[in-house]
Amino acid sequence: MKGKFTITKIALIIHIFILFLCNYLCAEENIRSFEIKNICLIYHGSDQRRNWQPEDFKPYLIYTDISIEKSFPLFDTFLLIEYRSSDGKYFWGGQKKEEIATIEQWKWLINRWASCLNAINECVGEIKKEGKIQNKINIIITIPEPDINCINFGTLSGSEVPLNFQKTEDVLKALQWYMDEVLYQIKVGGYEHLNFIGFYYLAESIPAGRENVIKAMAEIIHRYKLKFFWIPYFTGNNVWLWKDLNFDYMFLQPNYFFEGKGGNHRLSLAGYRIQEFQCGVEMELDDRIFKSETHQYRFQQYLQAGTHFQWVKKPIAWYQANDTIYKLAHSQDDKLKSIYRDIAYFIHGEYQPPSYLPPIEEYKVPDRKGNNYAHIDNGTKVIKPNDGFCLSLNPEWMIDGDITNYSGTAGFGCCGIPGEIVLDFSKNILVHRVQLLLFNLDERYYQYHIDLSNDGQNWNTVVDKTQGEYRDWQTDIIPSQTAHYLRIVPTYNSAHQSLFQVVEIEVY
Repeated sequence: MKGKFTITKIALIIHIFILFLCNYLCAEENIRSFEIKNICLIYHGSDQRRNWQPEDFKPYLIYTDISIEKSFPLFDTFLLIEYRSSDGKYFWGGQKKEEIATIEQWKWLINRWASCLNAINECVGEIKKEGKIQNKINIIITIPEPDINCINFGTLSGSEVPLNFQKTEDVLKALQWYMDEVLYQIKVGGYEHLNFIGFYYLAESIPAGRENVIKAMAEIIHRYKLKFFWIPYFTGNNVWLWKDLNFDYMFLQPNYFFEGKGGNHRLSLAGYRIQEFQCGVEMELDDRIFKSETHQYRFQQYLQAGTHFQWVKKPIAWYQANDTIYKLAHSQDDKLKSIYRDIAYFIHGEYQPPSYLPPIEEYKVPDRKGNNYAHIDNGTKVIKPNDGFCLSLNPEWMIDGDITNYSGTAGFGCCGIPGEIVLDFSKNILVHRVQLLLFNLDERYYQYHIDLSNDGQNWNTVVDKTQGEYRDWQTDIIPSQTAHYLRIVPTYNSAHQSLFQVVEIEVY
């Protein structure tokens, strides 16, 4: 028994040393500079995914325009991603405890990356021999989300106690183990034409209270001189804090292609938020583009917006469901082949939107000059609502001056319908203009009226918007009058929610 234990112990030490060495070498290799322009999401892992072969990656790596005998490189980076194992366990998004992936599925995922990496490496090698590309292709690997509901993840080598993801230290142990194993597999894989550059955080929103885990995860990744990537959905929480959370790259999802969420102003709002957050963007398409003219049109709008807002000058992530771009490249339909051509020329920087598309809407912020009496720094308080659900969304967010940093669950205030929002200015002021930024991360509109009062009992309606559709910024000039209180009374929310949501209230 003693000799057996000693051999096991020595083997464990050797394994740890190899992990350390491969991490060190991987880090040294990645100190060299690399460029990221276009990342393609490659879904791989589950049996339901495409069984990627080397030749499958040719239309992702190189485009040849036969009509002018011109070829040029396409995607410089592949992000390998998976949400669910073949046995139905979720790496992010499981609704029930029995759906959440544990250590067995994480091990399965680690081993699944190899076949895809082998295929990419072989394809890149063949194309490099032809002289059509010169550089290595960058690779990013997905990190599963340690679900807080997973209280029995499984045991790591050298321990008899199962990890509990309600403990931060256990979460970090699992993440460290996963990354070490992935790095080891990459090192022994010998992918001579690939450049492993970092890890991708799978969860598309970061709830309050999770920030420290993300920072600790970033610290582990940066210790290896690797990069940390994130692609949150449009209404995701903490998107504005991506740099503070120590991500190296963030790509905001417009989420317009799929269901038309946000209506015609979604891409203009996405353009504004991408500029404000100083991040990249995700271009989105899936197999609906093959049969739906609506989705073909929406994708053209993406390319138009990308040209208008100069997204082509930023790093871009391309979502394609499973293998949509491959299918476009091999389609015999002229219209579908032209979509693939548009993608190629967009990446190449030579795309021109068709003239029949209407001009891109501009997201406009109204004049905010002058003394905003509604700002919290001027002594103003929100005295209603003062109880119920609305307090979970801080009422003071409506008067903090922040018109950019909000999500689907934070950064705005609300009241019920019926209900009211009441501001106390702490003294009488002279009011001549009222501005509201209504919650606008989807296409909803509101109806409401605004009243002023000197005593909080007798109210005078100065803005009546109880008929019509009111979205985004609303600016109303009123005859100058004194007021000690302002009241907003909502009457309708088109999203069929009994809530009135306001990002910011401004009074001048």
